[in-house]
Amino acid sequence: MNKIKKFINNISSNLKTTFVRFPIAILFLAFISVILYIEIDGNFTVNEDFLGRLAFTGIFGFFLAVAIQFKLERYHSSIKYTLVYGILNFILAAAYFVYMTNTTMSQSMFIHLFVISFALFASYLYIPSAKNLINFGDVALSHFKAAFTAILYGVVLYIGFVAIIGAIDLLLYKLDTNIYAHMANIVFVFFTPLYYLSLLPKFNSDDELDLSKKEVAYTYPKVLEILVSYIMIPLISIFSIVLIIYFIKILVTGVWPVGQVGPMVLGYSAVGYFIYILSSNLQNHFSVLFRKFFPMVLIPLVMMQLLSSYIRIEAYGITESRYYVVLFGIFSIVCALMLILGKKKSSNTIVLLSAIFAILSIIPPVDAFSISMNSQKARLEEILIRNNMLVDNEIVSKADIPNEDKSELTNITYYMVRMGYLSDVEWFPEEFNSEPEYYGNFEKIYGFKEYYNNYSPGETPTFVYAMLDPNEQIEISGFDIFINAYINNNSKTADTIGNFIIGENNYTIQQNTINKDEIVISLLDEEKNIVLEASMKELTDLLFENAGESKELMSPGELTINSQNSNVHMRILVNNINIDKSDTTNTSINGNILIFIAIP
Repeated sequence: MNKIKKFINNISSNLKTTFVRFPIAILFLAFISVILYIEIDGNFTVNEDFLGRLAFTGIFGFFLAVAIQFKLERYHSSIKYTLVYGILNFILAAAYFVYMTNTTMSQSMFIHLFVISFALFASYLYIPSAKNLINFGDVALSHFKAAFTAILYGVVLYIGFVAIIGAIDLLLYKLDTNIYAHMANIVFVFFTPLYYLSLLPKFNSDDELDLSKKEVAYTYPKVLEILVSYIMIPLISIFSIVLIIYFIKILVTGVWPVGQVGPMVLGYSAVGYFIYILSSNLQNHFSVLFRKFFPMVLIPLVMMQLLSSYIRIEAYGITESRYYVVLFGIFSIVCALMLILGKKKSSNTIVLLSAIFAILSIIPPVDAFSISMNSQKARLEEILIRNNMLVDNEIVSKADIPNEDKSELTNITYYMVRMGYLSDVEWFPEEFNSEPEYYGNFEKIYGFKEYYNNYSPGETPTFVYAMLDPNEQIEISGFDIFINAYINNNSKTADTIGNFIIGENNYTIQQNTINKDEIVISLLDEEKNIVLEASMKELTDLLFENAGESKELMSPGELTINSQNSNVHMRILVNNINIDKSDTTNTSINGNILIFIAIP
């Protein structure tokens, strides 16, 4: 009982100290929670995008407040300016709201927030160990333990509250279903970050109480040492060997990868640096060897990734994702070289450089958004000019251009409107540069419908999906019966997909697979004699002729097969169908069809 009381008193004391230590950060946490409460409740007259902008501002303000507090603790001479820094915090948050958020939510806003928040997080990781005043490995370990503990406590607390609320809702009183979201908001948005901050010691303080707290925070748990040294490091070492073998294979065969290497090496690099930082205080054999050889192994692998990204950029231009893949590759090589050639080899260099690179990526004109917009704009202009569709800075609609150019124009403009870039293209029609107007007038602008090509130029399409437009009328006059059936070509035998009776006669409908890529629908009488057959191959082949075109919401006329003789008329209308030819030895066909039968 005494231990529980001591534990509760400890938490209570830590939280009180945290309110004094991080008052502005906690104000921003409360502000974010209130905004989310309003959004969850849903009973508000304020524009939802406006609330989103406020939430983004709160997140920025929180990270900035924490970074400022660590700066004040690191440079004691700044403490007398605490009030000034606090006011500056609010001014910068207001500036973020005005200049870094838009009236409508966009992907660029999310990227900006993530990059700035990451840069601030990296900054407050670095600040206590600036100029190697204290061991960065201890700082990183403290943050990792604090975050892990806070998240664990938050999850357990939330599960407990959900169980209690669920019991009350089921057994005693019907509660509002929003209460679960409100509880998640309180626990994960307010309590978990607050508890995380409460576990962080004052890294640059020599106060006796702070020294004892630092001693606890700097203690490397045995279970974590085992996890890092004998599980994580061996696993990433094996993965390194796989990548090296793949690298050698590329050099031997001369076949260079295009898309899959970038994200894989990027993830490998990020995880590798995380393990490098986490193991920086460990002196066992595995950890020492890993820190020695990881930077050396990383450089050629990242070079391969950068060359792969260059090939992709050369073909499709620069986007934000490709920009950050390349930037992270350059960052990885710079960090690796500093760890190899540097005298002190301090891992705080990694977070310092990451903060610098992150900030550079949002400063015009070298930011991700300016570069990607200019790159895609240049691609768009080149395609339009090549097809005589851009005359005197005006788009001229034209339907008869190559399918590859249709696909490129569709994909480029879809990307640009989603990112909000079309409004910055001076020759693009202003009335169509927002998303609703763009999608509703695509054919009017270019002269053809959206053309989605999901394969590389020159590559044979392997997949098609088509669906009947549910708003279209279906002509049923003249037919006696209608069957709704599901088809696939998995079976090697004839399968019954429907039975019906007309007059005194029993009929059966079967599907039969021929040569793995053709489904034949057969109508059989009660003696199992074939009355009529209809092959679906002509329709499925036709769908593949222009595989890049969108085949969702097609008209009945485009998805109908008719077969008849003097006795029977059978009409097959495809409701939806998937055709997959990615396996060269077998075509996969499955879907839903409507079968109409007329028997005089």
